[in-house]
Amino acid sequence: MKKKSITAGLLTFVIFLIITTVIAIIYITGAANSRRERAEFIAESVGNRIQAEIQSREYITRMLEIQVSSSAGGITPESFQVTADAVFNDFLDIVDITLAPGGIVSYRYPLGGNGMAERESLLEDGAQGVYSDYSKMSGVSVIMAPVTLPTGEYSIIIRKPIYTGDEVSDENFWGFASVTLKLSDFLSAVDIKGLAEGGYEYKLIDHNPITGEKRVIMEYSEKELAAPVEAMISTVGGGYWTIAISPMNNWMNLYEIIGSLIIAIIISTLAALFMVAYMSMKANAKELEILSYRDALTNLNNPRSYQEHMQELSKKKLPYGLIFMDLNDFKQVNDTYGHEAGDALLNIVAKRLQNSIREKDRAFRIGGDEFVVVIHGTHDKKFYEGVIARMRQNVARDVTLSNVTLKVSISAGYARCPEDGTKFEDVVKKADDAMYYNKRMFKSKRQQAGKDGESQR
Repeated sequence: MKKKSITAGLLTFVIFLIITTVIAIIYITGAANSRRERAEFIAESVGNRIQAEIQSREYITRMLEIQVSSSAGGITPESFQVTADAVFNDFLDIVDITLAPGGIVSYRYPLGGNGMAERESLLEDGAQGVYSDYSKMSGVSVIMAPVTLPTGEYSIIIRKPIYTGDEVSDENFWGFASVTLKLSDFLSAVDIKGLAEGGYEYKLIDHNPITGEKRVIMEYSEKELAAPVEAMISTVGGGYWTIAISPMNNWMNLYEIIGSLIIAIIISTLAALFMVAYMSMKANAKELEILSYRDALTNLNNPRSYQEHMQELSKKKLPYGLIFMDLNDFKQVNDTYGHEAGDALLNIVAKRLQNSIREKDRAFRIGGDEFVVVIHGTHDKKFYEGVIARMRQNVARDVTLSNVTLKVSISAGYARCPEDGTKFEDVVKKADDAMYYNKRMFKSKRQQAGKDGESQR
């Protein structure tokens, strides 16, 4: 006995160890996933802000394109100054706004120190020239970042090609509209540095559609991020950036993992105790259900269950049908072979009856050898006749009890709601009358068969 107790203790320990380990893994995984989901939301939020700010700056180049088109390419310095002045103060990160007819910067706001725009060729300006060439040939805007300003600071340049006609061609090419942004001020506007205050490392990366290269625009540190989450940022002309973030202390640290395991063990132990109590209550509840709603002999639903179920159907005004049936000559079985044989026969008939109906329909024993089948839904008479025929066939198989073989048959009748009555009492009466009519027909045929037998003798 002591050995069995030790074995049971070890088995319980192993089971609890498995349970606590699984719970701990689920908790740790769930916590990490939850943090990743939060980080994804934060990355998406920052990405959306950056995308919105880029679009608002790009719209400045669109305004200039409209102005050039409306003037048939003959925009004056005065009209350019008016437009640039109207939008310049709305964005603190704008360094300058330029127009470059034929690719040569001829209009700049604000003006240089000598009061005149400095002339420079965008199509021949080193790396920027590659972007400008691509923009001119493809007809799409480009974004360049990071670009070093003469002051040594980093900037972002948005450049849009302008054409005097609908077709993208050298003949229609007028020039470029450009907006230069101070990178640090732009990123302050979108509060990207707030990520660090929230405990995240980050990298803002440009995916160059021209060269296919990736360039880091801004980063918290140069080290690789640990399993970062990313959000895509649409920029201009089909280009895009990504913002990648990850926690400074990883998604889960060692103390959290150890703490999670300890808490999981405690919770698992308590859960096991509660489970024992729950299973005991469930077993008692199931036993009470069997006693309260199940027929003790056949395990079919009992009269109490039948009444409550019909009240529910009537209350909800759902369509249904009732099939009433009982066994023919059941009293003779009890009188001849005893009540034990009769009970065994009822048990067998109940199982056969249950196997004759659909899972969603219900069978009840409402007393003695009387049964009711509740058919759910609306069905025609042919359906009910088929169900009754199947019941007759299944029940009519010989029943062997000890050394006695019994021939079994049933009388059955049905009624439907609402076809045969809208009230439950009316449907019951019609189904009951139909069953007794069937029983009378059965007895009549048997008597006629007896008379025919006697006349033949």
